[in-house]
Amino acid sequence: MWWAISGVLSFGAVPLLLPVFAGQLRQNYLGEAVPTGLGVAFVIPSALIMVVRADSERYALLFALVILFFAILGLVDDVYGEQSRKGFGGHFRSRNISTGALKAWVGMAASLAVASQLSEGWFQLVLNGVIIALMANLLNLFDLRPGRAAKTFLLFGFVFFLLKPQVLGPLLGMLWAVGGFLSWDLRRVVMMGDVGSNPLGAGLGLACVISCPLFGKVILALVLVALNALSEKVSFSKVIESNRFLRYLDELGR
Repeated sequence: MWWAISGVLSFGAVPLLLPVFAGQLRQNYLGEAVPTGLGVAFVIPSALIMVVRADSERYALLFALVILFFAILGLVDDVYGEQSRKGFGGHFRSRNISTGALKAWVGMAASLAVASQLSEGWFQLVLNGVIIALMANLLNLFDLRPGRAAKTFLLFGFVFFLLKPQVLGPLLGMLWAVGGFLSWDLRRVVMMGDVGSNPLGAGLGLACVISCPLFGKVILALVLVALNALSEKVSFSKVIESNRFLRYLDELGR
């Protein structure tokens, strides 16, 4: 019951926050100017419920800290970032430090700090840190169509929750909150922005670190490295649009 409240708060927060973000517009894939940064509508309710539930949910406070920190990093990039710079190459090849590069370095440091609370030995520390950081970036890469990042989070987040429901209660709160936000995203009323997609990825990464065995985490880390590297050369949107099943899931609800 507690976690379901985050979904109601998230849905209701969007119209309240729209005037605040009305001037922060970004063109979507159809060329429409849409307010971005509205991911705060599900990040804040999720974090609030996690804090309230911290005494009864083992990892609630850690989840809250992770999603809030990555939301702040994403918000900085949404407000001050240069949209002309894309991918790791666009952010790291320039002599001028971009907000995207800053987000990557600080995000990796934060991921390692979080991983240090859940790891034994340097190998697990690096492995867990890489999973959290690269998952955060991957969900950001998916946020190129309405609902795509949210659907990805809902699908994989639900799977992780089923694996370890006894310790991933905080993830359930995020699932409810993102579900409350999804209809606004699908109808192109708002965009979640990096302030939303980065915390979603970091939350998924943290859920994996908590719930998966070592072998599974090694496989996932390799997949994440491959996908993040592949994104520099391949358009995920084109891959999705070329596959009938993936295209159906991607367009569902729009």
